[in-house]
Amino acid sequence: MVLVGTIALLNLGLLLVILRRWQELEAVRRREDFAAQGPQPGDKLPEFTVTALSGRTLTRNDYRSGELLLGVFSHDCPSCADRIPEFAERADRTRESGGKVMALVMGEDTGESTLIGKLVGPADEIVPAPEAQPLFQALRVPGYPTILSYRRGVIPDRPAAERRRPAPAAH
Repeated sequence: MVLVGTIALLNLGLLLVILRRWQELEAVRRREDFAAQGPQPGDKLPEFTVTALSGRTLTRNDYRSGELLLGVFSHDCPSCADRIPEFAERADRTRESGGKVMALVMGEDTGESTLIGKLVGPADEIVPAPEAQPLFQALRVPGYPTILSYRRGVIPDRPAAERRRPAPAAH
């Protein structure tokens, strides 16, 4: 009887471990499916005409050559503010190589957002909603924040070291 009980407990423990791992793998698959909905390597920068906070009218032609770092943020997204330091670092590297940096800020009342104040240094041009809405929709961005790099108007293929790695298991 003790042997059967011990085997049953071991079996239950093993079942729990397998179910937990299955949940972790399913979460990774859902994240990958979600990311695959958005811009992919080889996608071109869509046609657009927007007016930035600076008053400049920007079009795709302004970004056909060179490099463009494009950040898509939302003023009511908590993780957006957390990613601004990373965006600022990438913006510095982009400008050092002669590129340009643009930020789209989505959501209502973006003009009063502290997020825009944080993006003023890192971004060369900031385009708030509702002006940014058509470009945001054309980009097919699946969520916030999203940071895209374009070279000569196309998202380049990522080096092997930057391609998707399995996400760490949730605890």
